[in-house]
Parts: sequence; structure tokens; C-alpha cells
Amino acid sequence: MTKVSIIVPVYNVDQYLPACFNSILAQTLTDIEIICVDDGSTDQSPAILDEYAAKDKRVRVIHKGNRGYGHSMNVGIDAASGEYVGIVESDDCILPNMYETLYAAAKDNDLDLVKSDVIFWWETLQYTCEYHREDLNQYYGKVLNSSDRKRFFQFFMNTWTGIYKRSFLMENNIRHHETPGAAYQDNGFWIQTLSFCERAMWLKDAFYLYRQDNPLASIKNKSNVMTMVREYEYVSRILSEKHKEYELDICNYYRIFRHRGVFLRIADDLKRGYCDTIISDFRQYGKLAAENTGLCEWLENVCANPDKFCAEFVQAKRNTLQKLECAGQIIIYGAGWLGQTAMRILACQGMQEKIKCFAISAGKTAEGVGSLPVRCIDDLAQYKHHSVVVMGVREHSKSYCEMKEQLKILGFMNTVDLSQLTDYFYYIY
Repeated sequence: MTKVSIIVPVYNVDQYLPACFNSILAQTLTDIEIICVDDGSTDQSPAILDEYAAKDKRVRVIHKGNRGYGHSMNVGIDAASGEYVGIVESDDCILPNMYETLYAAAKDNDLDLVKSDVIFWWETLQYTCEYHREDLNQYYGKVLNSSDRKRFFQFFMNTWTGIYKRSFLMENNIRHHETPGAAYQDNGFWIQTLSFCERAMWLKDAFYLYRQDNPLASIKNKSNVMTMVREYEYVSRILSEKHKEYELDICNYYRIFRHRGVFLRIADDLKRGYCDTIISDFRQYGKLAAENTGLCEWLENVCANPDKFCAEFVQAKRNTLQKLECAGQIIIYGAGWLGQTAMRILACQGMQEKIKCFAISAGKTAEGVGSLPVRCIDDLAQYKHHSVVVMGVREHSKSYCEMKEQLKILGFMNTVDLSQLTDYFYYIY
């Protein structure tokens, strides 16, 4: 039996496909099969897939009509013959020892699934950052069972940083939701696998390069409003039918948890209509979010007066966006984690070309961040009239006050606080 079957769903990604495939073929675990499911691509993707299949017998290509990501994943899993199943999105890449490490952990511990951390990747910025939950350190590298079920869901939500025992998927009839397009069908698979597995492990290692700069990624579709809700309705039905009451509560918590992300992501003229869905769900499932005070406060503000909330939100967002778009360039003041968060949000808004550099105060030192240099703010005064400075620190902190004073002395009058980005623009991490 092949050790790992790697499913690669493909739709119009010819720009990224060679890098993705080369990273899979470079795996140190050679006993793999690579099942590529072409979902009716209209670019050069089918030809690229066939070329790789002709060169390596481990590559299998399935061409089919366009029926969406969920259908492609189900076709791929049905075709798999491996002991374990992995998933690689066709615009991402993986490090060479990913599947060797995951498979060894799975076999040594007889796991239903094993997952690892993730590396967020902006190729255009030559920048990566690794996602890791320090507060979960005691659970990494340990076999977790059904008594740890709630803990499973606290790790980063994804389906592609790990492998799944194929017999486990088959016995529990775990399938992807076959809705059109490629938005959020992984959420249902994620919830099902974590709800039904009995032995699981998360590794501190990170092998998966999760691309953030594909402008055509489905997660950037601003018109896709109700797909997330439909996905959670789908998995809720499955959990109800199987009498998984505890897991159903977790599912419904994440259903309302994801509302803020959807609200931020969709087009502004769709936000008010979406608020009606938020209000309905909060009335039904709000008690499940009681421990998440920040989420509850946001949901309560939406529900209290959705017309006012949306009007004020859209206006504040437009004001910030106008300030950023009218500036000749953007300087991010602060090169630490918060400054890098500002860079990631700006990049998600397609503004990476406007970022001139990071800035730091005199007397401090910092290395460049990806392809962006770090300069002393005192040396940037010549740009004060046509730049906007994004504050890459927490508002009202001592550093924030000192930095604002320095900007005033230098004559920088156009600034944007970090909260004006995090509060109004969609980003993942």
C-alpha cells in the first residue's frame, strides 16, 4: 500500500502550478501518489498536469467538468489508495520533509490524523511568518484523544497541513460539501475530521507554505456572502444525524465566530443584508460565545442597531482607505510583529507596492522585513508631505505616544493607527 496519497485540486492556477508540483516531487518520502483533480481548467493547467504525469509515474491526473472544490476533493479521496491522505492546494508549496515527518508520527502513534503548524507566505514580498500557538505548547507532540476534543479546535483551522488515515475517512463517511466554486468547503471537512477522530497529534514543525498573494484566491471573493453559512448548515446536519451534541455546539460556536471575518471580507454594499443573518444566528447561538467577550461585544454592537453600525463602519473604512490611496507612499512605523501585521493587511488590500519601508526610532536597530528595508524615521523627513505613516504599535502605549511626538516634530501629519486596519479590513493572520 502506498504510504501517502496527496490530493491536489486544480482550477486555473498555471502561474503557480509548477512551483507547487516541484515541491511535492521533492518530498523525502518517496512512497507517495499524487492525485491531481483538474476541475475543468481553461488555462494551461491541464497541459502542465499531463506533462508532469508523463514524467513521473506517481502522478495521476483526473480531468473533469467544473463542479467546484468540494467535488474535486471527494473525487480525489475516492481515487486514493494510500494508507494516509494529504492535501496540497495548487497555489501553495511544501517543504521537502513534510510527509516523511507526518507519516512517521502517524505510524508510530497509530493516529487518525496528525497536523503541523503553517507558514504564511507572500512571495511578492519575499516574506514568511510562522503561525504557532504558544499557549498550546503543552499539547504539541502528544497523542490527544476524545477527552481533548475542545482542544483540537483551538489549533489553526486548516485541512492541508496534515495527513488523515484513509480508513478513518471511509469509516466515518467524511466528505467535502459539493457546492459550486471553491469557497469554504474545507470548513466542513475540518469540523468532521476533528469531531470524529479518536487519536490525533499536532507537531510544532511547520512545513506548509500557505500563499497569501494570489489575487484570484477564493477567500478574496467579495461577492461570496452565504457560502460560509451554508457550509456550517451542512456540517450541523451531519453532526445532528450522528447525535454529536458536544461537537454540534462547537460547530455552532464557529458558525457565529466566522461572521466577523465574512462581514469584513464581503463588499460594503452587501454588509447590511448580511447583518440579518448575523442577528438571527446570534439570537440562536449567542450563548455559545459567552466566554469570547471580544466577539460577543462585536456581535452585540451589530445586533443593537445594524443600520447605524454598517453606516458608521463603511464611512470609517472609506476614510481610512482614501487616506491610504491618496498618499504617494506608505511608511510603517515599527518593524516588530504589529508593524508586520500592518504590512500583511496592506498587502491583502493590494497596496504592497505603495509600502516604501519600515521605520524605527533613532538608536534602535532592526533587520529588513522580507524585501522591505528598515530605516530610521529621522532620515525620512523628506517624504513627510506625500506619505502616510501607519503606526505599527498599540495605540496609547508609551511607544505610541513617543512615536507620535517624533512624527509631529518631523512634520509628518498624515497617520493611520493600526486599529484602523485591523478593525475595517479582512485578513487572516
